[in-house]
Amino acid sequence: MTLFKLPIRNIKKSMKDYLIYFATLILGIALFYVFNAIEKQTAMLNLSNSGYDIMDIMFTVMDVVGVFVSFVLGFLIVYASSFLMKRRKKEFAVYMLLGMSKRSISTVIVMETVLIGIISLGVGLLLGIGASQGMSVVVANLFEADMTSFQFTISSEAVVKTLIYFLIMYALVIIFDVFVVGKARLINLLNAGRHSEKNYAKNPVLCLIVFGVAAALLGTAYYKVTAGVDSIDDFGDLGMQVAKGIIGTFLAFWSVAGMLMFFAVRSKRFYHKGINCFSAKELGSRINSNVFSGGIICLLLFFTITALSCCFALRNGMNEVLRVNAPADVMLRLTPYAVDVETDNVEMNNMSIVNRLEEKNVDMSKFSEYDEIYLYGFRGVGAREMWDGVIDISYDYSFTFDIVRISDYNRIARLYGRDELSVKDDEYIMLANYFMNVKEHNKALAEGKTLNICGKTYKPKYDKCVELDVCMNNTEGNTGTIIVPDSCDFDAYVDELLFMETVFVANYVDMPEQELKAWDEYLSGDEFTDFLNSDREAPRVGVRTKIFLYDSSTGLTAVAVFIGIYLGLVFLISAAAILSLKELSNAADNKEKYGVLRKIGVDEKMLNHSLRGQSLVFFGIPLLLAVLHSVFGIQVGMFILAAFSKRGLTGAIIASSGMILVIYSIYFLITYYCSKEIIKE
Repeated sequence: MTLFKLPIRNIKKSMKDYLIYFATLILGIALFYVFNAIEKQTAMLNLSNSGYDIMDIMFTVMDVVGVFVSFVLGFLIVYASSFLMKRRKKEFAVYMLLGMSKRSISTVIVMETVLIGIISLGVGLLLGIGASQGMSVVVANLFEADMTSFQFTISSEAVVKTLIYFLIMYALVIIFDVFVVGKARLINLLNAGRHSEKNYAKNPVLCLIVFGVAAALLGTAYYKVTAGVDSIDDFGDLGMQVAKGIIGTFLAFWSVAGMLMFFAVRSKRFYHKGINCFSAKELGSRINSNVFSGGIICLLLFFTITALSCCFALRNGMNEVLRVNAPADVMLRLTPYAVDVETDNVEMNNMSIVNRLEEKNVDMSKFSEYDEIYLYGFRGVGAREMWDGVIDISYDYSFTFDIVRISDYNRIARLYGRDELSVKDDEYIMLANYFMNVKEHNKALAEGKTLNICGKTYKPKYDKCVELDVCMNNTEGNTGTIIVPDSCDFDAYVDELLFMETVFVANYVDMPEQELKAWDEYLSGDEFTDFLNSDREAPRVGVRTKIFLYDSSTGLTAVAVFIGIYLGLVFLISAAAILSLKELSNAADNKEKYGVLRKIGVDEKMLNHSLRGQSLVFFGIPLLLAVLHSVFGIQVGMFILAAFSKRGLTGAIIASSGMILVIYSIYFLITYYCSKEIIKE
């Protein structure tokens, strides 16, 4: 009976040691359940067909990510368990001295692990089940779904999957612990608390040199991926810059402790105040002995900050992009039609989408308003002509701009609910919203770059692009559309015409929701597109509806957001847990030093102040360097995602920072509390 009481007493007695272990297990279990229960939670949401298709893709991706996450959490649990085993070596030695066999000790450990597992699984699943209800609101917000049929639910599949994964992890922990006990020798267990003090002091001059090298590596890497980037092609050596960043991070950690001691010793007012000399030496030794783990933790935090910020920014910015670029209910676009100059001019009836719809007997009464316009492309009116002499053209920017008359644009603008524009007879306006081209266009426009269109020279009305698009889209991909006066004579220059295309925009009449949904799905489906394009000799018409663009875009962002949050939180928990375990291990190793300080008259307040300061710096250095990395990493991420979104970054950084600080602070407070209890032993 005593053997069965012992595990319970041990857990109660060592609760301060188990607190980080419990917190990590509970958070890991809750997180694992939440992201595996999404499928069950979203089953009740009223999603569109495309929404369900995207969710299927997301579930498949999440399953793959879940396997990776289980390995990360498994490693973390084994690592935490190894810390607890080291803390209890003297306890095991006492058991052996009292006559307990290794088998009995192993039985106690197995029972403790089982009890901890049961408690953690229970609390973690309860926390996960509660949090998953909130995740349903997040999913509904991402997909703008109807939650009227939503109700509280528990995913049995997610519960089973969580149980299986974590039972496997606990089994590995039990095997590891039993193996450690089986290989242990009494003499080693008795001397576990005795270790020689290692001298981690480094030459301060060498530390300054290494720090300079680290700063040079990080500085050049920062520049290459931000200010040194002019186009997406400049990211060809991104792997090299990442490698420089990783090496620079580890070199910075190697040198920082020596530098801290160098400056601390020379600051007499600080160094000789209270027990700061003791605190500085302990902190320097702590950082020096954890160079590798500190670097890993910094990189994990960097990934977390960057991933969460970019994912949230993608979601926030995509909403604004869709609001601006998909303001009407439906757009049909007749794809660029190459003009055969030898056969004379273009048959305008063949280019009319309205005629095509009427010929196919499409129910036009479903549209409350509609209109169509023509876009043109002429030889000698393109990116190369506009940028020549303004920037150094190192690539073959040979694409030709779309050209549209001002009255045509304004007709579409009214359907979009936009402000109308105006130009004089010798002016043009450049529409563009693809960030790379906007940057180059603005240089040309600021210099007053003139363009020759249909035999007449036009000057820019504005010195910047109007960042809009004539066509509906779910990205900011307009490389350039030129608005010219109505007096521009396209017909007289038909021989220079490269292409024509037609844009048809319409809004639906008011109709019941189900009818509207069915009509929209019909228009955006393959059946309607094939029906419109059954005449193979005619130019092909493509269809985009607002609902389809919203569904496809939110689906893409949902996958990115969920994966980013999932991996970000797992890496954050891993980094914080490793830091906490390192700090607790240091407190356990150095508790005799604190005992000596008590004997010479240092009071508890001063000891706690020293411990708190060391913990703050130990937790703060990896976070500060990770934040510095993230300032540039987020810019890289937003540069890559700029075609989808370049808005919403501020709110994203605030949201991700809040999430990170809450979890990080919880681990810090638990660590400080447990460390304070350890040094009192």
